[in-house]
Amino acid sequence: MDKQQHYEKESAQKQIRLTRIIRLQRLKSLKKQICSQKKEQGSMVLEASLVLPVFIFFIMFLIFIVQMTLISTALQSTAGEAVKQLSTKIYPVSLAFTPSDSAGGEGSGGGWKIPELSLTEWAEGYASSLPEPLSDWVRSAAASGEQPLQEIKTSVLETVLDPTVKPLLQPFIEPTLLNMERVHVNGISIPDLKNKTNPYFRLELSYELPIKVPFLSKPLRIQAAAAERLWIGDTGEGSDGSAGDGDTAGSATVLSKPDPAYIGNNATIKVKVEPGATANLTIFYKSGESSAKHIGWATADENGIIEWNWFVGTRTTEGTWSFVVETGDGAKTETTFTVASRK
Repeated sequence: MDKQQHYEKESAQKQIRLTRIIRLQRLKSLKKQICSQKKEQGSMVLEASLVLPVFIFFIMFLIFIVQMTLISTALQSTAGEAVKQLSTKIYPVSLAFTPSDSAGGEGSGGGWKIPELSLTEWAEGYASSLPEPLSDWVRSAAASGEQPLQEIKTSVLETVLDPTVKPLLQPFIEPTLLNMERVHVNGISIPDLKNKTNPYFRLELSYELPIKVPFLSKPLRIQAAAAERLWIGDTGEGSDGSAGDGDTAGSATVLSKPDPAYIGNNATIKVKVEPGATANLTIFYKSGESSAKHIGWATADENGIIEWNWFVGTRTTEGTWSFVVETGDGAKTETTFTVASRK
């Protein structure tokens, strides 16, 4: 009996030890599972922390591109509609110059002369139905002639152009897309209404985006321009007799040009015009008119010097091409230059 009891006790103890060993193995396997799950969760968190910012930045970039496209379209529409509105209502302004000119030429012959008082009264009555600044232009034109318009034409500072021209843009600005305070007038080209030359009205606008260039704090701007021929009657554009005079009188003088202009490098053209006058540079390659930056309308300094510096594209074809410098009075100067590649 003693041996049997002893054997039963030993077997019971072995069973208890075996149960403990099994429990310990289960605990170890459970710990391994928990650790592996934590590692997997940690790797997912790490991947998410790396990928999520890139994904969010990409989505924000797409939103910015779409918003910038909408703003650019709205700004171009504003410039186009404002120019069209002005081109249809500038004709009464041009009539303010005609009576005095015709009166001066016909006064000695006993021709009919419009009194100055009736012209001023007519301008005041018509100006009341026009939006600003057209109404002010009509009154100024009748009172002091062309000088107020030419002062606007030669002004390139936003501080001068904004308060003068921006009221004209107010009816055409889409308030849901454009903020009036961020719209600026960069340039304006008004024709010579007295001599009836260059009958085109051009308006250049820019819109300052609410974000700035990182690390430089420079504002990002979208630019738009529109031009329209003004309805001021026959200006003799198609006349052969006046074309020759227009190309020589008041034309720009080319001081320097690239000789040659190397592909993939910057080129410079320098001309001389009247001090404070405006001129437009147009470059023609084999493929057509150049769309390079930093060319177009510019204003001369106090010495009458205008300098354009642009980049000759890498796809430009070698050869002899031409550029045209057109002044604000419509006089054109055409010159050829050579494009070559460095060897």
